[in-house]
Amino acid sequence: MRDHAQVRIKTDSVDLDTALAHLVEVMHRAGATFHPGLRLVGVAGQISAWADGDDPWLMKIPHSTLVPIDDVTWSDDPPLRLVGIPDGLTALQVEVLEACTAVMAAAGTWEHFRATHPRATITDPEAIEVIRSLHPTFAPATSAAAMLKTRTIKLSLDGGEPTSYLMPMLDLANHHPDAPAYPHDGDSLCIGTWRAVENGECFVSYGSTRDVLGIALAYGYVDTNITRVNALPGEYPMPGGGTLRLLRASRLDITYDTDTFTIIGAAWDSTHPSVQVHTMLEPVERYLRDRGMPAMQARHQARVLAHRISKSDQTRMHLAQELLNAHSGTSMARESLRIQHEILQRT
Repeated sequence: MRDHAQVRIKTDSVDLDTALAHLVEVMHRAGATFHPGLRLVGVAGQISAWADGDDPWLMKIPHSTLVPIDDVTWSDDPPLRLVGIPDGLTALQVEVLEACTAVMAAAGTWEHFRATHPRATITDPEAIEVIRSLHPTFAPATSAAAMLKTRTIKLSLDGGEPTSYLMPMLDLANHHPDAPAYPHDGDSLCIGTWRAVENGECFVSYGSTRDVLGIALAYGYVDTNITRVNALPGEYPMPGGGTLRLLRASRLDITYDTDTFTIIGAAWDSTHPSVQVHTMLEPVERYLRDRGMPAMQARHQARVLAHRISKSDQTRMHLAQELLNAHSGTSMARESLRIQHEILQRT
């Protein structure tokens, strides 16, 4: 990789150009390395990472530049600015934090979030209740600190407790569900030069188990590339007795006791049928067989139950769309539910 001076910056704002150039300089001095053809492109405050050429790494960012933000405070009035920096940060972390904040202030990140993001625009209690019935962890974001939590990564470094870190420059790469996640390379986090199509924009995965609704509520945009639909939370009677409880989460987990079988992370995928088999059909079939049901009957009953859940989820998504029509700020949630309804109809 070449010197950081090769990083090209092109935005529609002189202030943003200056702030990005300073951030690149700070990161380079800290040991970050960049693709020789790295381009940072900014349009209407939205920044993306592009690269010409085939170098395998877009950028490598040392762990020393990751900033724990749990005790950092920002002003809630735009433009974004720091008002409290904890004593425990290193001098480098403070410099990175200030540089990142300057980039987001120049880009209008906080203003854009307040104007467009579902967590900021959905404030009606009835609308919040509807969304939480589908996505229980949804919570409005009324502060800059809550907004910045959406731009962090949670890591356990050096055997410590999982901590939320601000990701300098790494967060400039947009999400694509087929891209790889942030890989480690020794003491660095990295982004590869993965492209969705043959153009220069490079992508990273924010998590392969998020569906369209999950991406919209977490990151504030509707991703039409996603083909996965996570099962809505709910309870269903099981053949032969007992209850199937479904919960949403970013990873698969299965627990059961005498009367309740719980699957966290059950899902469908119109492109990868194995997702439904792995997260729902096989676990339910095993549970029924463990309770004494013959193998062929257990397999049939698992499919019948999955079909019932799919139809129930389609009904609930459609009803939620209708209920949200009466509330402002819910367009992303409604569109996400429409897409997921169509995906379920194809599975």
